[in-house]
Order: sequence, then structure tokens, then C-alpha cells
Amino acid sequence: MRDHASPRVRILVPRDATRDSFSLPPGANQTLREAFGSTDLLSYATAIWETPNRTIRFVLELPVSRRWLAVELTATDSAVLPVTLLAGEIVDLPHKLTARELEVLTLIAAGLSNPAIAEQLFTSPRTVSTQAETILKKLGATSRTAAGVLAVQRGLVKLPLPVASEAFAPLAIGELARAAAAPTPDDSPLAREPDAVRVGLAYALSGPGRSDGLLATRGAMLAIDELNRRGGVRGRRIEPVPIDADIYSAAGIRETFGKLREHDVQGVLMNYVFDERAAFDAAAELEIPVLHTMTSSRHLALLAADPAKYRTLFQCAPPESNYGPGVARFLELLAPGLDEAGTRRTIRFVETTLDSGQIADPETRGLLEAAGWSVTGVDPFDPTSADLGATIDSLTESLSVDPPAVLVVTEFQPDALAALLRSFHDAGVKSIIYTIYTPSMPDFAATLGDAAEGIVWATVSGTYGDVVGEDFSRAFTAAYGEGPGYSQAGLGYDLAHILISAWQHTADPSDVAGTLAALRSTRYRGVNGSYTFGTDGQSTVAYPEETSDPSLGNAHLLFQIQDGEHVRLGPPPYGDGVFRWPRR
Repeated sequence: MRDHASPRVRILVPRDATRDSFSLPPGANQTLREAFGSTDLLSYATAIWETPNRTIRFVLELPVSRRWLAVELTATDSAVLPVTLLAGEIVDLPHKLTARELEVLTLIAAGLSNPAIAEQLFTSPRTVSTQAETILKKLGATSRTAAGVLAVQRGLVKLPLPVASEAFAPLAIGELARAAAAPTPDDSPLAREPDAVRVGLAYALSGPGRSDGLLATRGAMLAIDELNRRGGVRGRRIEPVPIDADIYSAAGIRETFGKLREHDVQGVLMNYVFDERAAFDAAAELEIPVLHTMTSSRHLALLAADPAKYRTLFQCAPPESNYGPGVARFLELLAPGLDEAGTRRTIRFVETTLDSGQIADPETRGLLEAAGWSVTGVDPFDPTSADLGATIDSLTESLSVDPPAVLVVTEFQPDALAALLRSFHDAGVKSIIYTIYTPSMPDFAATLGDAAEGIVWATVSGTYGDVVGEDFSRAFTAAYGEGPGYSQAGLGYDLAHILISAWQHTADPSDVAGTLAALRSTRYRGVNGSYTFGTDGQSTVAYPEETSDPSLGNAHLLFQIQDGEHVRLGPPPYGDGVFRWPRR
């Protein structure tokens, strides 16, 4: 459905246009500026000439405004020079498709099976099967083949592609993506201002980390806009450089940092990756400040082992080693009620195999056993497994037979965690569910529906519910039309303020040594708590686990989902509700 507030745009792009030579026409609207400034649209417009197709239609996701641009590219020789006619308009996704359903439909059009789609999207075949059935109903298609044909005919295929372009070999969209694989407008100086201070926003805008990446990008953009209205960095405009970071492999991470180097950014903001060591080594090679939120104990170890090499890295969220003591703190709250009900103090862990998700370490187990808790199992959970559905079924069966009093689940991929928790709920598993971080995403509880009720979750860096956090939430919602969630948007906002404040205290943002010194002396109170980097590890600390002073750390917030709302249970003084025992 067309958005009538945003008119259809049409421009001509020369076949030989480059990032250096092409400029948007005078008076180009914000839609075009965002499309050319934060996506590969210029590359697509020129790459069509390298394919056998003369017209290609697709839907382009605009990562910052989170809108959809329906695009039609037509290569024509009718002008004096060969040009691509680019027509586009902002649309709502037709047939009430969701963003994830559009990704699945695009993969169906490429001929991928449900297990293959699940593997590519880091989810389960069961989840994909349900999504595929929903898509067929929405399109009125009688088969997957028919749905794929309709998608191609109507331009209901998504760019950027959700997986590698090789999977789309038979389709025009795949040929276009491969031809456009050269350096893209993500790295281009199309809108670069010579005197601007450039901040790299290295967040995933596609793949399973997309939701978090978009939230962090938006939070950082909001902060940068505020700071530019106050004069930027001593009169110099701050230019955000959003990169669709490939956080999923060592090669992708290195490629991302290569893009940042090519763009000549003076500082980088990023969240998490699937290969921390690759990211830390690549970040160190940039030799500019890199602020990240990986909650990584590996960060601390590397800074201790080689402080000179990793001196430019600053971790703006406490390490995951605090999650275990956080579980112990929650169990202290539960113990009297369990004892009164005659329930044994038993706990079981289901832990992701990805980095930063293992909390049932010897120290945590020692804490729990000293408090009278029995750890009945620690089960690994690989969200990338081709047998994810079978793994979920096996865990559900085991827990149905012998449910612990408390079940701790650490899994960061929202689709995988939702599938797991939905299965436990449907099977009637009676345990109190405790998980970490993932429910901070704005639509997670709504996606789970009634299965979310009563879930307890914690994050070592969450957005506060005080006046600072509430002011941020209102500003974010006014800017983007939806709420910021409870973690990543606030982190992106805070990181931008921290880095730019450090630049304000140096002679020039290109003064790396001065910027690093300013960062190490940081005392910043943001929407996700307080940040200091004076320790050898250059990492924010957790309250109350690593500091007893709430003004010096990020509060390790504890939430419970009650009637669809996220209620903060603590720690004091940041709680706004009390734990609600689940109905048995």
C-alpha cells in the first residue's frame, strides 16, 4: 500500500555513475537522501547493466527510518547516454506481510527449503514452516512455487538479500546483488562534508542481529542529531556513517572494519559480534577509539594481556560474568516462597553455544550450591543447528518430566529463544523461567503472547525507568514512531554521547591519544546508567555486583513480564514493581 504522504520519486542514474561522480538532484527529498546515503541503491542502479535484465523490481529496506521503498530499475539507451531510470515510492508491505515474512518469502522465491531457510536465518524449521503457511494464506497462493512466482512478478523480494547472493542464482534479484557486490554507498562519500567529524555506526542491519542493530543505530542517530543542533564538535558537524555490519563470521567482521577504514571514520560505535576475538583484533588495527557493548570477559583478558595493542577498545556494558551472581541474587528473592511451598531448590541451565552466553561457570555453581540450590543440569543450545527443532523437542520432553524450580535460559537470537519458550509453555513446563537480555527487544513479549507471562529476565545494561530514561524514551518514540525497547537503543544513544564528549575535551577528534585519555577519565550518567573506564580493563562495571555505588555503574536490571508489560524488580533504587508468582 502506498504512503500518500511520500510521493513517488523518479530520477536518472548514468550507467557509469560512481560514488565520487554522482550527486542527487537539487531539492532531493529525505527519502532519496536516506536511500542513497545508507543503502546500496546507487550500486543496484548501475549494476543492472551487468545483468541480462532491463527491468528489475524489488523492495528496499531503509535501515534508519525503518520504512520500505518499492523500487523499479529500468536500463534504457533512449537518452543521450545510457541511464537507469529509478522509480520508487514509500510503501507499507502489501498483504500485511511482516518484515520477517518478507525475508522468508524472498528465500522461498529462491527455491530454498524450510530447513535451508531456517539454517540461513538462525531459526528452526518449525518456525519457518509456520511462517511459510502464513505467507501462503496472506498471498492467497496455493503452493510455495506459486508464492515464489507472485513474489518475483510483484517485486515482493527484499534487498539487501537476507543471505548470500549465490542462493539466488536463478533470479534477477540475485544477479543484481552479485553485480552490485563492489564497494557500495555504505562506504561512499556521497554526502560527505569535508570538515565533518565522522562516526562509524557498525551495527548489523540485516540477518538475525538486525533488530538490535537497528535500535542501536537509531539511538546513536538521535544523539548525533541532538548534538549537531547544539553545535556539533566545536562548530564541526558530526556525520554518522551507518554500516550494515556483518557480525556473523570472522571474514564478515574483517570486511566491516575494512569499510570503516575506507570511510576514514574517526571513531566507531558497535554492539556484539559472533566472533569476539576477530572483532577485537580488527578494531585494534584501526587505531581509533572503538566503543562496543559486547559484555565480554575476553575484552578484559585481552586488555590485561596486551594493553598497548588493545588500548583503543572501550567496553560500554559490564561483562557477562555478572549474570551468574545476578541469578544468585534473584534466587535469594525466591527462596522463602519456595521453602514455604515445600518446593525443592533446584535449578537447570540451557545455554547458548555462542560467545558471552555461558553463565553456569564454577563460580556461579559454587554460589548456588552454597545457598542450598541443586544444579540439575547444564544443556548446550546451538541456535544455528540444522536439527534445532529436534533439540527443542528433546529439551521440552526432558523438562516436562522433571521440571526444576527455576530454569535459566541464555539465548540471544530472538526467534530461537521464542521457539524454545513457546515450546516449554505449550508443554506446560512448570518452572519459573529466567532468561537474559533478549526480551529487551521491543516486540519480543508481543511475539510470544501469553507464553511471555511471568518470564523473568535480566540485562547488565538496560534503560532506566527514571526521569532520564523516560525523557529518552519519549524523544525516541517521537522521532521513530515506536518505543526504544529496554537496552540497545539506550546504549547507542549513550555511546554517541560518550565518544563525542571525549572529542569535545581534545584539541581535535584526529588526536587519538587525547581522545583515549578523555575516554579513560569519563564520568557519564546516561539513560542506561553510569559509565566509567578508569580500570585497567577499560570496561563499565555492574551495580551491585562490581560496585556498591549506583552512581558508578550500569545497574544489573531485573525485569518480569506482567500482563504484557516489563516491570523492573530491581536492584534498588531502580525497581518499580514486585515479583509476581506464576499461577500454577
